[in-house]
Amino acid sequence: MGIRAAEAIDSRLLKATLEYIASHRDKKMDLFRENLINWGTEWAGVTSAHLAASDILATAYASAEPATPEYELMRAFVEERASRHWEQSYSKTDAAVGADMLANYGYAEIIGKQGPFVSSRIRAGVGVFGPNIDYPPHCHKAEEVYVILVGSAEFRVGGGVRAERRTARDTVQIPSMQHHGFRTTLEPAVILYLWQGGDLREKSTFV
Repeated sequence: MGIRAAEAIDSRLLKATLEYIASHRDKKMDLFRENLINWGTEWAGVTSAHLAASDILATAYASAEPATPEYELMRAFVEERASRHWEQSYSKTDAAVGADMLANYGYAEIIGKQGPFVSSRIRAGVGVFGPNIDYPPHCHKAEEVYVILVGSAEFRVGGGVRAERRTARDTVQIPSMQHHGFRTTLEPAVILYLWQGGDLREKSTFV
């Protein structure tokens, strides 16, 4: 694929992501809007890399509610999933992370320190988690917001013992250094994530 074609694809995904966020009027998103508007100007192409999460994304998309903003954003990523750089933050050396999670999760970034749209102000992308995945409690300096695009997950935030179930279009706000984790249910979950503040490539600390 040529450089211009790659940049055009990334630009379409960026546009779809920003339009979705603009359409989502939850006040939790307001904390991130300024940095999203002023993310930067640099594009740096990334190489494609496949993970099982790419295939899980396509499966999850089939159960998304048609003609919704979530459906449209997912469609944009599904159509270009083969060109995405799918990655993981953790490996087998992270004892807190189970083998089932490592085999069935991943994310594709659209804005961040490593591109394709380079920013030190904000990080944004799509995370995919298979069914019955336990993401253990962890924390990081960056503040974060999750938006569920499809599926559901039971979140624990701030060390609470009661899990709160979140489904499509729900948001979960995570202040800096607050403990949080979740477990997906019987179906895959696709989550739009936003980070800002601190090192946008900081590896989370498990607690």
